[in-house]
Amino acid sequence: MRLAPLLETLAAAALFSLACDLAAAPGLGFLMPVLGLAGLSVLFRSTFLHRRIGWSYLALLGAFWGIFYWVPATLAVKGPMPMPLAILGSTLLDGWEALGLWGVVLLSRWLGRRSGLWGAMLGAGLGIGLWEVLAFHVYPFTLGAVFGGIPFLARAAAFVGSHGMSILLWGTGAGIGHRWAQRAPRPWLPAAGLAAVLAVLGLAWPLLPRGPERHLDIVIAQPDYPVGHAFPGMEAGLWAMSDATLHREGLPHPGRTTLLLWPESSVLGRDDLSPNPRLPLEARKRNIAWLYGTEGGRYNLVRGEAPGEPSFFQAKVVPMPFGERMPGPAPLREWLDRQMGFLSQEPGELSSLSSMPLPGGLKVHPLICSEALIPWRVIGGLDLAGGDLLANLTNDGWFDRSIATDLHGAQIRMRAIETGLPLVRATLTGKSGCFTADGRGGLWGAAMTRATYAFPLDWRPIRTPAGHRAHLVTLLILLGTATLLVGCLTRPS
Repeated sequence: MRLAPLLETLAAAALFSLACDLAAAPGLGFLMPVLGLAGLSVLFRSTFLHRRIGWSYLALLGAFWGIFYWVPATLAVKGPMPMPLAILGSTLLDGWEALGLWGVVLLSRWLGRRSGLWGAMLGAGLGIGLWEVLAFHVYPFTLGAVFGGIPFLARAAAFVGSHGMSILLWGTGAGIGHRWAQRAPRPWLPAAGLAAVLAVLGLAWPLLPRGPERHLDIVIAQPDYPVGHAFPGMEAGLWAMSDATLHREGLPHPGRTTLLLWPESSVLGRDDLSPNPRLPLEARKRNIAWLYGTEGGRYNLVRGEAPGEPSFFQAKVVPMPFGERMPGPAPLREWLDRQMGFLSQEPGELSSLSSMPLPGGLKVHPLICSEALIPWRVIGGLDLAGGDLLANLTNDGWFDRSIATDLHGAQIRMRAIETGLPLVRATLTGKSGCFTADGRGGLWGAAMTRATYAFPLDWRPIRTPAGHRAHLVTLLILLGTATLLVGCLTRPS
């Protein structure tokens, strides 16, 4: 066996996984796009040098192993399941995710051989766009989130969306790899072009139209409750935390609405879809708006109460495959439920009532846990219901102290930029945080901690091209058309 393919495989896997893992490294996030692009360049160079295509799959498998190295321990403890079975489950997860990206690499390789540099770049861009949007993911994500460590460049997502950032990243990596394999002079030129495009969009970001200024005071209660366990006094314990913070901060302030957020699964063991006249009273007597994560039958639910407004309900629209709902048609899902002793959750629906009205005319659009990872879910909900603010109510306690909570934070930062709205994150066990539409902000504290946070939020909503529902479809149609034209108008050399 020649040593070069093995070394290239290890280098591509290490660089790409490290690019994602730096989401948890304070002050080093700016290296994420650099290392991500370097890993893709090595991967595509090896592919275009006519290496055996199996090496490309092994590189991607190694990259996912490096990103999801924490999964076996999580499955073993939280499953619970024996460690060998947890390792097998994690390996299947990594293998499935790598398989889709391998298809992207092969499409780029085929078009690169047929149409040269532009074929390789367009093939990689179209492939990653389709994979992120259409393919089945156990864990949904957008690879363009690696740009979040550089807010000035990440603001380009307001124009092209995070899927567009993934397309630019992979197209550029394929371009560098193709030129490098062909021994072309200055193989880094595609990277210079990418930097120029992102810089121009970053400079154009302040020119986007803005709405009137909004004002809100936010309180987050992070109780560090045991994951998935209902016990007496869950609501009372959170009220004790929240009331102490409201008293300390002198909230609510005159002329400003206070929004109190409790995370996903903060109140369990009862059906909060049922009428309960006490709950509106809790918000009314404190003169605050209150949004919290609970359950209602087989729905993962958020419920909200605000003075002068009807009770608000929204169930999770996209339950996590395997974790919350078995995939597939109903007969298969019911069979899997019986075999595993599982009870799949029912998906909620989006409507014009999917955003919670607040006193003063504002609306908050809630996203339950992994929903905040999915751009079409966020943009579709805002399109139907409107909203001035995004709230991500999540339960990261399943992941203990692993890097998963930081990976989650790196992804949802892009939702704030895409939609032009701030996103406030309330978690059961930490880390909570806030991201603003200019790409700034972050997560606070540490995982598996008890905390409360109170802060004023003043902002002006930004009307972004990426926030339009038709944006993603238009982007993929244009990219697909360009790829088809390049493929048809060129012939293999």
